[in-house]
Amino acid sequence: MANEILMSVDVDEWYQCRWATGSDFALWPDTQTFFREYYGSNKPSGEILPLVERILELFAENEIRATFFFTGEIASFYPDLVKRVAAEGHEIASHNLVHKDYHQVALYEFTEHLKKTNGLLEDLSGQAMLGYRAPNSAVHPDMIRCLLELGLRYDSSVTPTRPFMGKFGEFTKASVNPYPLAEDSFAERGSSGLWEFPLPVFPWGKLPAGSGIMTRIAGYRYTVTALDRALETGDTVYYFHPYEIGPRPKLDGIDLRTRVFLRNLGESYFRSLKRLIERYRGRFVCGCDLLRRLQGSALSTRPTAHADP
Repeated sequence: MANEILMSVDVDEWYQCRWATGSDFALWPDTQTFFREYYGSNKPSGEILPLVERILELFAENEIRATFFFTGEIASFYPDLVKRVAAEGHEIASHNLVHKDYHQVALYEFTEHLKKTNGLLEDLSGQAMLGYRAPNSAVHPDMIRCLLELGLRYDSSVTPTRPFMGKFGEFTKASVNPYPLAEDSFAERGSSGLWEFPLPVFPWGKLPAGSGIMTRIAGYRYTVTALDRALETGDTVYYFHPYEIGPRPKLDGIDLRTRVFLRNLGESYFRSLKRLIERYRGRFVCGCDLLRRLQGSALSTRPTAHADP
């Protein structure tokens, strides 16, 4: 059997990026401030809805069952969107409550946010939460125990690269293919009961790859090189965001790094995404199906709906 690619969508809006509201150096201190100043409202405008619909159409046309990582914040604003994605047969997974660096907060806050998010997503989707991806790929070893206690079975946050654009660098020696996690390290193999589905890297220089961001910044060929190399030795991961197939946000005075981050949005990236789907046709899976295969069918068939009380 050919090695497979976990196709995943991080259901974030552009204003949740680190440069906008997701870090200490962001343009706005939080999303509520952003909503007031940018939209003149206390909630988002719904930009994400037609973008996710277009993604669902693309996946349906190509018979792809993917994993959609939702934050609790997005699910609260758009509960029908979670239901819509789940109804199309895709896996719903957790991206925690808000899009921030959770490795910098107290463990109890991380746990409470994750518990709240998972409960909301399970209620909306009718699926058990099996997968987690940390916002901004920011993880801490203490999170492993919390993920397990909340019933999660896999994480897909590790990026085994050199430092890049103020991120990464902690997991340079980690595998680029899925591995069972140790109890005290996201970078080491072990028997914790949690699996890690890491992102691929560009083989020369160990730079980030396997994402819509790097496809837009470094190009289609860069992405294909990284995916092909990872597939030689095992399964791998690709992810993107709905905003990446949408128009560029209207912003003034942004710095060079942010301008680079926002390059090639819209139709330019959508064309690249369609090329990737065509190149790897038949090799895309969702996280729970990949987990099931790696564990030797230890799970039951698929995430199941909760029984009515």
